[in-house]
Amino acid sequence: MKPKSREVSILQILLVALFLAYNASTSKAQPKGRALGIPNSPVKALPSTSKRYAIVIGVDQYADTQITTLGGASNDAKALANALVQYAGFPTEQVTLLASDQPAERQPTRGNILRRLSNLAAVIPQDGLLLLSFAGHGMERGGQAFLLPSDSQVSNDVDLLEQTAINVSQIKDRIKKIGVLQVLLILDACRNDPVGRANADNPLTPAYTRGFNFDVRNREVQAFATLYATEVGHRAYEYKEKKQGYFTWILVEALRGAAANGKGEVTLAGLVSYLQERVPKRVLQDLGAGKDQKPFAVVEGYRADELVLSVRNPQAAAAAAAAAQTTGTDTSAAGKTDSASRDTGIELKSRDSLESSTWTGSSPEAGEYKMKFLKDGKLEYIINVLQNGVRAPRTVNGTWKQSGNNVQIIIGNSYSVLQGTLEGHVMKGDGTNQEGTTWKWTLFKQQ
Repeated sequence: MKPKSREVSILQILLVALFLAYNASTSKAQPKGRALGIPNSPVKALPSTSKRYAIVIGVDQYADTQITTLGGASNDAKALANALVQYAGFPTEQVTLLASDQPAERQPTRGNILRRLSNLAAVIPQDGLLLLSFAGHGMERGGQAFLLPSDSQVSNDVDLLEQTAINVSQIKDRIKKIGVLQVLLILDACRNDPVGRANADNPLTPAYTRGFNFDVRNREVQAFATLYATEVGHRAYEYKEKKQGYFTWILVEALRGAAANGKGEVTLAGLVSYLQERVPKRVLQDLGAGKDQKPFAVVEGYRADELVLSVRNPQAAAAAAAAAQTTGTDTSAAGKTDSASRDTGIELKSRDSLESSTWTGSSPEAGEYKMKFLKDGKLEYIINVLQNGVRAPRTVNGTWKQSGNNVQIIIGNSYSVLQGTLEGHVMKGDGTNQEGTTWKWTLFKQQ
């Protein structure tokens, strides 16, 4: 349901945009003065291939006839599972596919999904990686977010949903019980209205973004990244000709090498940038004006510009790893943590100025925003706001200062102050405003 149109003042822009910026919901839940503890060093590499596990879920068909049938979720799941094995180093036997077109034991039912998650506690090592992907329907009732497995019963009764659907908090709790330190989540659960017309909107809600976030500081996990198919307030679309969702189709394309850097490596930062550029353009091109879909990511604990997710030529990577065993030099993706191994073509070095660069970020509440670092320390903060039923960009001026890798950003008349550090072409830090609100924020350099 679309929000009512209303006039938006500059002060409201500041309150909405920064405003609550990155992970504001997490900061609100924390009492003031809470000890933050000693942060982990950023994780620069995935675990070895033998420690990578994935559960990939695609739900097209539902037993409840009230729920709209989808046409591409199972194909999404199969394409992603294949890409993980072929390009991302996941062993075939450690990728579990649950989809509507699979045999009974591989159907995406509530029991199968929860049982497979539970079983991983016995096999996945603590220093391993769990990737969980869900393509299908999701919904929100009573302020709680749910994923809909194939045997869900849709109802406004939250108690019934708790028994037949999967509460997002259940997913997170089970992952925490597994005890694995690295988690990658991929969510494409807002396609169309589960119980309405096939073209009715089912926009992503803040409840989903809250539900899938882990507390890295309290060691729930060491590092996690959640990729969302679309921004809060928008729906994700299906590519009917391909019988897939646009998001997963382009995600798989990226993992296969379309998002690779000069070394043939697809980093987490490169993947996010590729999705944010390609998905909106393709959706707009195929479906026309008014069809907006912009993926976004929440990343904590990872050095996104160094974290290699896949390689364009797996055979060459395997040969390099074998050669390293005989020479004693680690040339694998997991071993590339020193400055000599970085892709300097995509990294903003600490000695370089931010001047004349543009960075993008995403807030669950406010959507995507941009920061343009202009000459003489001037800054433009740009966000799309809804006014009189039309979304249009609004610019708030500010200033910036840089000292090595340290950056200070001031928005408005000192209303909000952001302190952060550069990590390659990723910038992240903490923000505060005059109302006493604090939040975490992350920006990706626009290529």
